[in-house]
Amino acid sequence: MSVDGNSSITLMKTLQTSTEVYSICPYDVNRFIVGTVGDRRHARIIGLNGQESDIQALTFPDKTYGAGYCHCTYLPSDGVLAVTDWNEHTVQLYQIGPGTSRTVKDDRIHLPAGVCGTQGRVFVASRGTDRVVEMTVQGEIVKCHDVGIKPYTISVTQDGGHMVVANYVNGDSTIKLFKMEFT
Repeated sequence: MSVDGNSSITLMKTLQTSTEVYSICPYDVNRFIVGTVGDRRHARIIGLNGQESDIQALTFPDKTYGAGYCHCTYLPSDGVLAVTDWNEHTVQLYQIGPGTSRTVKDDRIHLPAGVCGTQGRVFVASRGTDRVVEMTVQGEIVKCHDVGIKPYTISVTQDGGHMVVANYVNGDSTIKLFKMEFT
């Protein structure tokens, strides 16, 4: 899809994928990284032409996820793919290129859902603690932000100045906008 200056969205093409997709984020100008459902490849690359490929040099744990149990995001400036694991209460940080990874497991991360990142930071919606956990791309937890809702989906603006947090609770549809300042 494309968005013009008047915020009109125009369908450009429809792509059929070989696996269910739960999350999606830009990889480069012609490709996206998608988080999968029911596939042992937890993230894949899909081009605008529909071509699918595995992420070279990455080895994922030998398991599959149902919808909502694994989210991912890619930070192109850092070459880092962040993948949450709801059941294990972890965030896996993969360094694309060298193919290295680091598991972040901490009591402050419980039932991690949505994940996003900017400026060398990864933000994880820790649904079990009602906070957004902020960490470096190396996995060092910097801060936990009390957001006043059970965070499920989060996103950061392109300039890194604002974060949007949405909950997922029956009967309460809340979205909160936060101003961000890095220290």
